[in-house]
Amino acid sequence: MYRLTESPDVLFCLETGAFVPRGHYLWPTEWLKANTPLPILPPYEPNTPEHHRAIRDAAWAWMTSVVQARQYDSVESCVGYYNSGVERYRLEAHAMVAWRDAVNEKLIALVLDPPPGVVTWPQVKALLPQPSQFNWPSTVELPLGVGDGPAVQL
Repeated sequence: MYRLTESPDVLFCLETGAFVPRGHYLWPTEWLKANTPLPILPPYEPNTPEHHRAIRDAAWAWMTSVVQARQYDSVESCVGYYNSGVERYRLEAHAMVAWRDAVNEKLIALVLDPPPGVVTWPQVKALLPQPSQFNWPSTVELPLGVGDGPAVQL
């Protein structure tokens, strides 16, 4: 029996504990024709503090990618507009705070009562509140393309 590794050219043999590189005389060519290696082990055991940190980090990266698509540097910079005098910025900050809080509350609920078989980030992400469920204002595209020249003549 073999397990996949981070490298597609190396298998781990469960019987011997050896890493077998492709091309080595121990590479299990015949075994692979009829069998499938076990998947790569996650870097943590499910439902441990390390697992929860990895999922939390993935959730934060996801939230960050959403606000970056809305032209903010980070979640923190977006929520910094919570009391802005500019309505669009204020509404985006309110949506981000509501979404962030809902995601964090759901993550806590999943830690306290983990659903059976839900251990990977894609599985967890599907259970989390989605950004589209929140009242984001429409985005504004500014004419800032290269070669367009200034938007206003100075």
